[in-house]
Amino acid sequence: MEGEELLGRRVSREDFLKLAAAAGGAGLLAGRAGAADAALARLAAESGRLQVMDWAGYEVKPLWAQYLKKYPGQKPKFTFMTNEANAFAKLRAGVRPDVLRPYVGYVRDFAESGFVQPWDPKLITNLKYLNPVMVKAGQYKGKQYGIPSDWGFDAILYRTDKVHPKEKSWSLLFDKRYGGKIAWYDDLSSLVWAGYYLGFKQPYNQSDDELKRSQKLLISKKKLVRMFWSSETDMNNAFASGDLWIAYAWPNDWVTMKAKGLKVQYMHPREGPLSWVGMLMLGKGSPRPQHAHAYVDAWSSVQSASWLENNYGYGAANLKARPKSSDLLRVLKLTNPNAVREPNAHIDRYVPRRAVYARLWEEVKAA
Repeated sequence: MEGEELLGRRVSREDFLKLAAAAGGAGLLAGRAGAADAALARLAAESGRLQVMDWAGYEVKPLWAQYLKKYPGQKPKFTFMTNEANAFAKLRAGVRPDVLRPYVGYVRDFAESGFVQPWDPKLITNLKYLNPVMVKAGQYKGKQYGIPSDWGFDAILYRTDKVHPKEKSWSLLFDKRYGGKIAWYDDLSSLVWAGYYLGFKQPYNQSDDELKRSQKLLISKKKLVRMFWSSETDMNNAFASGDLWIAYAWPNDWVTMKAKGLKVQYMHPREGPLSWVGMLMLGKGSPRPQHAHAYVDAWSSVQSASWLENNYGYGAANLKARPKSSDLLRVLKLTNPNAVREPNAHIDRYVPRRAVYARLWEEVKAA
């Protein structure tokens, strides 16, 4: 921990002696100093190729261009996750990213997993511009495990020239009039939106009986579903081709389909959309902590945030960012920093029995 505390500030004579002492026992300071020299050299010699685990589409340079100003020529290396369960599987298999980006509902899960460590907020100069509610949501037991990046909704995308909803409701995802043209997201969150549709008080923490009812609903309606998507690209391709008319989707999917000239609406169901905040996390024992902090600081800049809003249609945690499009401001509610939380939306949160939800969701798909 001494080494972590020394990051980002000049190493004093006192710090040097601390490192020397930490090298082992008393006596022969010269030997200890030699060990401290080696420790200091390791701290100063962080190499590039920062290892980043993220969702596909977030590897694009404009999101971290500011990072290259500090570390020119050292483009990060990306691996991709399809959801948090997939990220955990990769971590258990030995993948060790310096930075990864799960969503806010998993802050506690990752903090308790041993795969991540807290950030040093003093090294993130743009932190003061980030939505304080989102910053607080990234904390666990008083430590900053997550730095908020982007935010948005899980709601319903549909073709207005093909689909005529009877009401603004999650029920559009199983409207029998459009059987074979519907896509659900392949994730346990399906049990959550089903719980909101059924009127449960705590869909993220359902009782056994409630979970059985949610699961029964999903199983009874799955015959109407053409695709359970985990790849956003696959879902977008199917939607653009006309194979899909209705999809559980993210704001970027509305942006993408609009750009293709399709007549689409992004519906916020009356039961409330789900919402999320991306949380950049620091890998446990990262050999590149200074690079990692610089990368996250770049992500948090107003330049990156504005690009994100203009091109992906997601909100940015940086409150100084604003998209150019009035349509984006209106449809995606980017001017409201409280749009992601109650009563406006049901923000992703810790699921005490996440393993049970995951098992029941697998049973839905297998039924």
